[in-house]
Amino acid sequence: MPAAARLLVVQRVLAPGDAPDPATFGDLNMLVMVGGQERTAAEFAALYEAAGFRPPRILPTAAGVSLIEGQLA
Repeated sequence: MPAAARLLVVQRVLAPGDAPDPATFGDLNMLVMVGGQERTAAEFAALYEAAGFRPPRILPTAAGVSLIEGQLA
């Protein structure tokens, strides 16, 4: 990848802890139906950093999903 590469993911981001969050139902549904899961901002940061990216910038949208942007470290 070029040094200026960016990784963009459009995904729901779960609120940390037990705070009420509409994405929690989607997380439960995804886990039961296909074995997937939604992630918190901290979990996305750990994934991006493990892949060699800087901690991501997370931009919420009006559509209920966030744009998660990471740049190579």
